[in-house]
Amino acid sequence: MKTLKQENIKDLTDKVYELLHKTAIEIGHNVDGKTLAALSKIFAQDLQQENRFKNLTFNQLVDAFHQGVRFGKDEPFLNIRTFYKWTYAHKKIIDNAYYEVHTLGKPKETTLFYQEPVKLLK
Repeated sequence: MKTLKQENIKDLTDKVYELLHKTAIEIGHNVDGKTLAALSKIFAQDLQQENRFKNLTFNQLVDAFHQGVRFGKDEPFLNIRTFYKWTYAHKKIIDNAYYEVHTLGKPKETTLFYQEPVKLLK
């Protein structure tokens, strides 16, 4: 499994486009393709450049959007700020799960949102 910084930017942009399209349907927004394409290009570049997100996997990003749409505190909007809120909130959950397993010794199988870290060295 690749981290976001290891993804090809074109492939990542396409995946983000599909994710944003699905999210737009889930929250009931009617957005044109040009807007989705622009948002996905901007957000894909941000994901690879932002230090706090680049070690996440795309599956974790999908989980962040799933949780954000369903359990977010604010009214969901299709904009970069909302995407950052959802991704950052989910990253906190992932980091907490890592802490629980590796520091507190909780079993991996019972820790919600724990994922084995991706080895960055080849």
